[in-house]
Amino acid sequence: MRLFIYTAIEEAPFEGLFEPIGRYDKIILSNNDKQIELFNRLQGSPIKDLLPEDNIPFNDASLFFIPLDMKETFMKLLESLFKKIKWVEDKTTQKPSKDEIGLVGGDDLSQFYDKIETKTVLQQEDEIMSKKQDLEDLFNSITDQDNEIDAIFVCTHDENKTRLAYSSQAKTGNRQVDTDSFTVQIQHFISMLKMTNKVNTEIGSLKTAEFLYSGGIVHITHLPQFGEYTFLVFVSATEEGVEMLALYRKRNLEKILALLGEMFG
Repeated sequence: MRLFIYTAIEEAPFEGLFEPIGRYDKIILSNNDKQIELFNRLQGSPIKDLLPEDNIPFNDASLFFIPLDMKETFMKLLESLFKKIKWVEDKTTQKPSKDEIGLVGGDDLSQFYDKIETKTVLQQEDEIMSKKQDLEDLFNSITDQDNEIDAIFVCTHDENKTRLAYSSQAKTGNRQVDTDSFTVQIQHFISMLKMTNKVNTEIGSLKTAEFLYSGGIVHITHLPQFGEYTFLVFVSATEEGVEMLALYRKRNLEKILALLGEMFG
């Protein structure tokens, strides 16, 4: 969902509080003084039926054009209905053209739409997306330190597909790590998990494994609390830093698990 906060010299050429423009999910609210007064006095309640009941999907394509004098009331309404969604300024999106929005011809609504001036465009910032950025920022802050940790990522696996869900930024030079290649390593680790459970059920599930290679170190932690096959992986591009990797992994593990807990719920 995107919100276009607008101003216009002329009044909207339709009766009532709002009008679909082009399509049912593209709505413009009237800038008529009486409608603004009514909207603000009723705290936006007349448009509740135009909004989703429970949550706004992150890929929701609906557009709302809102008079500047309604902005504060409209935002309070959204915040009361969708507490987990934050709204941030979108500095790249411009007002769609008449053709893009589905307005054709020279009728009054098309002419009014042409003349409105967009002051601000707002888009939703999903809380999960925000937490994802927090997690990746944490990963990057760890790998930027002189601690023998060159990559951190979270892998998930289901239906025979392994993917990188979250990852630190790739390094360059002699400490570069090809994180994509570790999806195969995770598949081998899953085979070890399954075999451990079959061979000795009393010993419990495999929790962590560390692989030392001539060219680096891979430490894998199984996180079944976030999904049966979810893994946190630390990688060093050299074989000398076993102790340092272990130390900094331990220092940051609690923070990483806390963020993952908020994301996976």
